[in-house]
Amino acid sequence: MLLQELIDESLINVDLKAKAKDAVIEEMVDFLTKEGTIGNKHEFVDVIKRRESIESTAIGDGIAIPHGRSPQVKRLSVAFARSKEGVDFFSLDKKPAHLIFMIAAPQEARKQYLQAVAKIARLLKSNVMKERLLKADKPSKVMDILKEFDHAAPGELIIETREGRVIYKKGKK
Repeated sequence: MLLQELIDESLINVDLKAKAKDAVIEEMVDFLTKEGTIGNKHEFVDVIKRRESIESTAIGDGIAIPHGRSPQVKRLSVAFARSKEGVDFFSLDKKPAHLIFMIAAPQEARKQYLQAVAKIARLLKSNVMKERLLKADKPSKVMDILKEFDHAAPGELIIETREGRVIYKKGKK
């Protein structure tokens, strides 16, 4: 699975205006709805908010990966937003999120959904990639970064899960 296959330039916002977590979620789901990925915007917003109420999807270090599976999602897609000021996603490290990847998956796309989460987490482990994404001022530059990452790490990750969460990555198949 390649990230560039899951994200389209129309799903990239390098100048996010929303300041609050719920507003960011609404804005990003709106991108996915307009692009045709989601059938009912309000139902998918509820899915994301329910997931966030269980545990924040902010993974720390200025990153959040809100995600959800729903019958309202027609195909696995990813939206990306960058916030210069940062948004409080209630991260354990208390740092605001500047890089936000939202993953929308159909209910039945369990393996692909977990692969997308793992692939994005792997991308963001690289400080070089994070810095480049923070500096990208156009959607086309974000796409270039994702394409470069896909070229360097094209393989599928072997993952193990517990209660629907990725707990271990073994490398590439």
